[in-house]
Amino acid sequence: MFTSAQQDDARTPRDPRVAVSLAQLQALEFQARGFSFLPRQPVRSVLSGRHRSKLRGRGLNFEELRHYRPGDDIRTLDWKVTNRTGKPHVRVYGEERERSVLLLIDQRVSMFFGSRNAMKSVVAAEVAALAAWRVIASGDRIGGIIFDDDHCHAFAERRSRGHVLAMLGQLAASNAALRPGRKSNAGQLNAAMDALLRRLSHDALVIYIGDGHGFDDATQKLIKRIAL
Repeated sequence: MFTSAQQDDARTPRDPRVAVSLAQLQALEFQARGFSFLPRQPVRSVLSGRHRSKLRGRGLNFEELRHYRPGDDIRTLDWKVTNRTGKPHVRVYGEERERSVLLLIDQRVSMFFGSRNAMKSVVAAEVAALAAWRVIASGDRIGGIIFDDDHCHAFAERRSRGHVLAMLGQLAASNAALRPGRKSNAGQLNAAMDALLRRLSHDALVIYIGDGHGFDDATQKLIKRIAL
């Protein structure tokens, strides 16, 4: 969490192109419209694309048939399709559509660079705020990890405006603490991904917002594990 001193720093008026404020991120709540994170039919599905989301619970209305994944309820196995294809398939129903969305937000020194419009770190913070506001407006849970060169600040998935404000407070504090002249910690990207992987729930949507500084073979392996 962020300290009171950091929070005050995050609220201090500065050039909004260089350092974002909590008030600035909070104001984006009213602009988080006109887009959705609901995916179309999954590519691996044996059905074609007329369904809104692959992230559903059990209910009365059948939504789709897809390959079994670790963590699926074995009671939903469709034995006829499993026997016919030779691979386990589950039936997914669409009464409950609650899901978790996890943001992985980069606020390292490598992000403290930009053009006349804004620093990359500011753009990343604004994109994260828009995503967070949109997620809770859709009734889903939001969480994630905000990481800088020294720390990974983790937030559990919750569905409340207060929780979003707590995340954005830390995001604004991390953003305000950025200063030029320091070497960015390339290894922190993998550390943040590893921390997120340990918190990742089944069928959660992960959104990474950053410049990819420090991407290597280990990063690629972590991404593959996250995508499972």
